[in-house]
Amino acid sequence: MTGWSDLDRYLDDQAAGELSSAGLVVVSSAGVLHEHHCGDALRYSTPSTAQPDADPGPAVLLPADRRVPVRGSTLFDLASNTKMWATNLALMELVGRGALDLDRPVCTFAGWQRFGEPGRRGVTVADLLRHEAGLIADPRYFNPRAAGPLYCSGTPLDPVPRERIIATICRTPSARPPHQGYCYSDLDYMILGLLVEQICGQRLDQMLEDGLYRSLGLVSTVFNPLDKGFDPDRIAATEPEGNTRGGSVDLGPAPDGSPAPMRRYTLRGQVHDEKAWYCMGGVSGHAGLFTDTGDLAVLLRLGLGEGRLDGKQYIDLEVWRRSPVLRGAPRESGPSPVTAWGGGWRPAQATPIRPSGAVPPPAASGTPGGPAP
Repeated sequence: MTGWSDLDRYLDDQAAGELSSAGLVVVSSAGVLHEHHCGDALRYSTPSTAQPDADPGPAVLLPADRRVPVRGSTLFDLASNTKMWATNLALMELVGRGALDLDRPVCTFAGWQRFGEPGRRGVTVADLLRHEAGLIADPRYFNPRAAGPLYCSGTPLDPVPRERIIATICRTPSARPPHQGYCYSDLDYMILGLLVEQICGQRLDQMLEDGLYRSLGLVSTVFNPLDKGFDPDRIAATEPEGNTRGGSVDLGPAPDGSPAPMRRYTLRGQVHDEKAWYCMGGVSGHAGLFTDTGDLAVLLRLGLGEGRLDGKQYIDLEVWRRSPVLRGAPRESGPSPVTAWGGGWRPAQATPIRPSGAVPPPAASGTPGGPAP
């Protein structure tokens, strides 16, 4: 490779095809090494309708003069990286301030008493971080057919009260008993985000945007960017036809006979994840964060500095160093301790990480990820 040209060319080729758009930033502890942006933030779009709930019909390929190119200021939906750059940071702040004990059982928090029944009384905050609580991966609360009596859906304009989603989570059956090894679940981080809000007395976005993000000088790292004054043309679209999966999904009626909330239009500036949008008002611990490459570079440098950036320690160093190696009890089978999942971060693996097939260096850590859409 000569410089970054081969990588840039590869991304250009991908963005010309199915990928549509890409933003790349490479950093070191000292600063940004390379940036590249390519493709269209908007390439397909559904027609406008006079009624917000009307079906706009299939998305169409826009002519070249109506497409919106990706720029350095383009915001992207971070999806599961919300876990790292929102929830993990919030939790680490609280632990550093002495406001949260990771060994505290979830059922001891206000409103979560029923979470301990049956068989979950010993599930702690740390178990959620390690994905060892045994919870189901992807509860489809917003889908009347899948959720049944657990149906729980709304929109940011008519949001589900936090108390209702907590009660719904507490009634959700587990996939298996806790403490039997790694068992990925979006619920783990939905719960963690809700616990942060209860401890702080603020919604997760308010806590971070008015606190750590502002201290770091971040100006484009937000939940619900359209509600924060961001122009849609600054935001990369995700799904051309909402959550219909190309028109193949229809949620049907809610239990009361009214249509279940369902986005059929091109998504721009609204979190793609259904649970984050329909159940959590766009602000959830597992998904919902948006940012651009400039702000992401700051967050990456914060990670490289173990919570320290430009000479200032933002996250307690001991807390930062302890988090990736916050491991559970030894298991008779499964990954060895070196490959165990840490406290909200994925530490270096002894086996290749799919799909890259590469083994990261020993000091590496990353996101726990999530189920495929």
